[in-house]
Amino acid sequence: MPGGNQVWREDFGREMRRGLLSIPLLWILRENGAPMYGYEIIQTIAKTTGGWVPEAGTIYPLLRRLESKGLVKGEWSTIANVPRRRYYWTTSRGKEAEKRIVPEWKRHSSGFREFVQELLGGRSDARQL
Repeated sequence: MPGGNQVWREDFGREMRRGLLSIPLLWILRENGAPMYGYEIIQTIAKTTGGWVPEAGTIYPLLRRLESKGLVKGEWSTIANVPRRRYYWTTSRGKEAEKRIVPEWKRHSSGFREFVQELLGGRSDARQL
């Protein structure tokens, strides 16, 4: 099938980003302790990761997906003379999910890091994962 590999890579990349970012998004929102808007979340991710900046086209659909599952809540700001922004925060259900999933995520990421090191042939940049 012509282009099949490209479609598979795009789908795989999209699913991987969704899976990898869901837990950090819940963590950032909980850790912040106050509602945050999308660009603020993106900047927090960039600061936390040392410069990796996820695209808005990844973050906003993910926030909507987490909201549809009841893990985050979002509301548009109603403050006069302030740019209209949608603020998000973690719901009690989102906090419970994060609490259950983070230990499992840590365990899997440790094994995944070893796999990637092996996959990349022990290159030093693989150790930074």
